Amino acid sequence: MPNPQAPTRRKRPLVLVVEDDSAVRQPLEKFLKLHGFDVVGADTADEALDALSTKHIDAAVVDLRLPQGSGRDVIVSIPPPAPVIIFSAVPGESDGLERLRPGTRLISKPFSLIMLVEMLREMLDS
Repeated sequence: MPNPQAPTRRKRPLVLVVEDDSAVRQPLEKFLKLHGFDVVGADTADEALDALSTKHIDAAVVDLRLPQGSGRDVIVSIPPPAPVIIFSAVPGESDGLERLRPGTRLISKPFSLIMLVEMLREMLDS
């Protein structure tokens, strides 16, 4: 008989998607769900930090430029070893984040949804 107090493992990884542009965030969330992920979305840094305080995420996809705070604040608040993918239209913005928080990679906007999913799976598997 299963132990009711033992932690249960999710079959689908939970990914935090932090993006203030709903025209980008909503299709990304839908695409991730179609490819085997559960998703929690946030359109501000504050919403993302709230989600991190209540949910155990397996990975995150974060835009750096956000209203009500910085994507950098979100990234450094994500507990390791959860991998983080930064997407940004300004690649130089992510300078230093890989050193500050290991397990972080950059995808430049505009980006391929397929490439993002493949990178996410690769990072989760390693």
